[in-house]
Amino acid sequence: MKKRWLFILSIVLLGVVMRSTFTTIPVVIDNVANTFGLPVSQLGILTTLPLLTFAVVSPTTTFFTKRFGIEKTLLAALLFVLVGSIARIVSAPMLFIGTILVGIGIAFINVLLPATLVKFTPNKIGVYTSLYSTTMTLMTAVFQIIAVPITKTFSWQMLVVFITVIVLLVVVTWIAHMLVNTDPELDKAVTQTTHTTTRKINPWRNKYAWSLLVMAGIQSAVFYTSIAWVPTIAQRTGVTAIQSGWVIGVLSLIGIPVSMWVPSFLERSSYKGRRTLMTGATGLWLLAILMMFNQHAGLVWWLIVTAFIGIGGTAVFVYMVTSYAIRTRNANESSALSGMAQTGGYLIAAGAPWAYGVLYAQLNNWILQTAVMAVAIVVFIILMWFSERDKTIFE
Repeated sequence: MKKRWLFILSIVLLGVVMRSTFTTIPVVIDNVANTFGLPVSQLGILTTLPLLTFAVVSPTTTFFTKRFGIEKTLLAALLFVLVGSIARIVSAPMLFIGTILVGIGIAFINVLLPATLVKFTPNKIGVYTSLYSTTMTLMTAVFQIIAVPITKTFSWQMLVVFITVIVLLVVVTWIAHMLVNTDPELDKAVTQTTHTTTRKINPWRNKYAWSLLVMAGIQSAVFYTSIAWVPTIAQRTGVTAIQSGWVIGVLSLIGIPVSMWVPSFLERSSYKGRRTLMTGATGLWLLAILMMFNQHAGLVWWLIVTAFIGIGGTAVFVYMVTSYAIRTRNANESSALSGMAQTGGYLIAAGAPWAYGVLYAQLNNWILQTAVMAVAIVVFIILMWFSERDKTIFE
């Protein structure tokens, strides 16, 4: 690449917007509801909409990359995020439409970023995965922290404008990268190869790809459910509302060093090393879920629980996104595998926090649904041992 720093800056900025564009609004949902005169209950879907969009849109990525290439498709995805982000401040209907547009764009980015790393940095996948996953984890926490102060000082609309400006910066940086670092002749050759090989790659008929699909679903379902309900459960056992904010903050922040180190380790390791590391990480996550059964826990207990969730859950997430790159042979395979796994994964995850809440309301406790989460993590470990081998997914 002629200007590697442009590519690095693009990856960092992509990490900034990959989660913050749709996880920040729920923090100030009361203000949004007051502006549009809607009950808060109707806006709860703003968290679910992106996940459902991810599930619907992810399988279409191969269709577009086959025709337009990774860079142009990623640029179009960023434009969807840009338009959708600013549209949310216009009116109540546009709030929902804009959220869907943001979800469409992020769905493409989720799938294409591993493939982008395979194409441009095949020998440093771990380093660059660490770069964007760490940025994503850090900035998600940062935006959740600054959302309320910005809203109180200005408005929630100004918060959205601020996020949209960052998306615009990503668009500009990515266009600059495309103009400077891409080789039209190489892209043409890659596109022709993609046309030839895509027909031979069908992850839906691959048992190892199916394993990753279920694993992606378990990872997303348990992690998003934990973020959604751990603060409520902690308060139920006697933790104050302010303290529950610290609890969820620990969950977000403790994942940062994990996301910095794990991708590079996974890239360097054999399948046996990956198995060992992920067995330990998921075991720690399972321990955290089992600790949630304590109905008389205090603040320190819940800080430990969320620390374990943050370490284990982040390690599992990073393992999944890294696997799409290091367990395939080229960008085409990576895109196909990532699209399939994220389609099913987010479809499984979309209803998990809602189902947990329904059972919580009906049973007036969290025992049964937490037990289901524990069983799901055990299933993840079994599938991980099955799918990890000394070959790529499609060999």
